[in-house]
Amino acid sequence: MSRLFRQVALILFCFLPVSASAFTVPETYTNSNFFDSYQDEPQSFTRDELGNFSGVTNSGKLFTQQYVVTSISVRLQRFSIDKAFFYISDQGIISADSDIQALSVYLSSRDLSLEDFG
Repeated sequence: MSRLFRQVALILFCFLPVSASAFTVPETYTNSNFFDSYQDEPQSFTRDELGNFSGVTNSGKLFTQQYVVTSISVRLQRFSIDKAFFYISDQGIISADSDIQALSVYLSSRDLSLEDFG
């Protein structure tokens, strides 16, 4: 093979899509591995009357996404799967050790006060 042909073949190989089966779901998602791991796809999920979600992934992992606060001016939900959890807000993702800590980060980023919960 010519050198040019090998270079073109190598470039094309690098841009081929990688099959999702090449990635594996970790045995247990944790806060330290969740964002660097392959994200398992939801197989099914349901929404309750309060707007919370729960479901199962293709590999059988259970997950939930629940409101921390139900207020018109505060949009903060806790997502959890296995041992991993984080918070989703209209301001982005918040990593925190507890609901109250996540709420504190959220409020300080929005410059809200406790009156906004009313």
